[in-house]
Amino acid sequence: MSSPVPAHPQQRVGLIFDNASLNYHFGPTHPMQPARLQALRDLLIAANLWQPDNDATHLPTRSATLAELGLIHTADYLAAVQRLSHDEDGSGEKDAGIARKQLAMQYGFETGDTPAVPGMHEAAARIAGGTLVALSAVMGLPTGIAEIDGQEKPVHVFHPAGGLHHAWAERCSGFCIYNDAAVAIAHVLQASEAKILYLDFDAHHGDGVQRAFYDDPRVLTISFHETGRYLYPGTGDVLELGNGSGRGYTVNMPLEPFTEDDSYLAVMDELLSPLVTAFAPAVIISQHGCDTHAWDPLSHLSLTMRGIMAQMRAAHELAHTYCGGKWVALGGGGYDLYRVVPRAWSAVWAEMSGQPLPDRLPQGWIEQWRHIWEEQREEGQAAQEAMGKYSGRAVFPTTFVDQPEHFLPQPRREIISRTNQHTAGLLSHLVVPTSVRQAFPRHRPRSPLSGLYDLLHMNRTESPSRSRVIQTPHGAVLLRDFCPPSLVERLQADAGLSSFARVPEREHQLLLEIARSPDCALTLAHTPTGKIVGEVTIAPADEWWGGIENVYEVAIEVSSDWRGLGIAREILEFALELDAKEDMILFAIGLSWHWDAEGLGLSPYRYRKLITHLFGTQGFQEYSTVEPNVTMEPANVLLARIGSRVDQRTTTQFLHRMGGTANLASF
Repeated sequence: MSSPVPAHPQQRVGLIFDNASLNYHFGPTHPMQPARLQALRDLLIAANLWQPDNDATHLPTRSATLAELGLIHTADYLAAVQRLSHDEDGSGEKDAGIARKQLAMQYGFETGDTPAVPGMHEAAARIAGGTLVALSAVMGLPTGIAEIDGQEKPVHVFHPAGGLHHAWAERCSGFCIYNDAAVAIAHVLQASEAKILYLDFDAHHGDGVQRAFYDDPRVLTISFHETGRYLYPGTGDVLELGNGSGRGYTVNMPLEPFTEDDSYLAVMDELLSPLVTAFAPAVIISQHGCDTHAWDPLSHLSLTMRGIMAQMRAAHELAHTYCGGKWVALGGGGYDLYRVVPRAWSAVWAEMSGQPLPDRLPQGWIEQWRHIWEEQREEGQAAQEAMGKYSGRAVFPTTFVDQPEHFLPQPRREIISRTNQHTAGLLSHLVVPTSVRQAFPRHRPRSPLSGLYDLLHMNRTESPSRSRVIQTPHGAVLLRDFCPPSLVERLQADAGLSSFARVPEREHQLLLEIARSPDCALTLAHTPTGKIVGEVTIAPADEWWGGIENVYEVAIEVSSDWRGLGIAREILEFALELDAKEDMILFAIGLSWHWDAEGLGLSPYRYRKLITHLFGTQGFQEYSTVEPNVTMEPANVLLARIGSRVDQRTTTQFLHRMGGTANLASF
């Protein structure tokens, strides 16, 4: 069993467990039962992972106010929830009953999955308040609770009752009345300009949080979920990318039904670090719905505890790498109430608090909850089989980590994995900036040539690395191509060099990773004092262009403090002074909505014109294309230069790929 990320000895962690959240209850036959939280609490105590009377880890909470809920939800909706929360007046008047039914229908309470029940406003407001308190505390903001505000704030907080991610501004949806995560995020954004990463691991797409911030570049929403082709709520497609200035800050990874651990973890590992590197959040709020488990009756995904625990470990590592440890974890979905939810969310707390999980579940806890599960076993097994997830004889686990023999391998494993990889490739192509992709390369098959480095030097006899000095109004700048890692290590990124990774120090780390890659060529512009003020990278094209030989993508960046001095043209010309470029197809994509265009003070079409002119000086031409970034936004542009020695077959393949439609479907 892999160990959790150890908690820093000076860092406080907190768990919010509020008995009032047990009142969030839609009736005895509803799939989401508060008993799952009771079983979790009992397991945490029995396994000696948490004690409710320990003030060092027990975080008090409060209800969200109407004003706080109103940051996300409409006033009409809040009024309707409050009215429907109360029992009918008992007068028996027909008109009153009809009006109540119409109100319920108008705001989503007549769909069956989220019925109106007495006390639902109070219970949902209490859950929303818990998440708001958790995120405010981690961010060092006032929480509205004196005993928290008067002491050291926690750096991690777990709120298992939270994660009600389907609620919309004006209606309930998917068992969710108030969207606690969205309310908490909106509250923090009102008080600060912090950038917030919302990371959703639930089997069902986090549509409500996405809708709340679809046009806001301060919030990056990332959702790993089963494809909406087969599962509620039917949303979360790769091409849902955000609107306006929020374009590119919505990321969805729809997974194939019956996806297992290895395929899930492969796409998660491929996407998370590049995305978080590019966004550089101040805090992570993650939703750990464990309905991804193979035993869950409400999804088709087939993870085990190994995959689920890797999710929480990834969130923890990212928080410490990029956010100074600031991390709030929420519960969410999970409908195998006794076998999965308590183990999964105990693992979240163990990860967060740096405690190792015991190998075995406490025997007393097993005896307490197994008989309750046995009473409902046939019903649960029937629901699981209805989802096509029958995996043999039903068992009650005795260990925290699942036993492999309890899970049958999926018969379509290779096809499912391949489809997920193609989806991840398209998603990376759409949302990860070029330079970031190059620092986190996918596995690529070897070219018939020995590599990009050899290709670029195949016609040379002189030293493979060149240098040149140019003069600018700000002083001398040194250009150097094929920069070795040792040189990059000795340099520093200029303060204005932050287009791709947001923070100069992380930008520098990206450049170092690119320099270490045998598949990439890195050209730098730096001052005599060692400040990197510009860069050009050349790297093999990503999977969108797969199967076409010698196609390479060019990316360029100049520090915002050194723009308008001619450096971009000089460094691009210098990087492309290569005999071997006549054997290559080079292309660049100008993305008016992406990270590298921010802060230029240009309209999208002016930016497009600037990029076209810059690359036009090096023989690049604009091509019409079905490449999705360009087709989805007319202000974007694809520019390419086809070398004079590129054979006709390769040229035809390249032109066909740009103009064809089959590749997007096969992705």
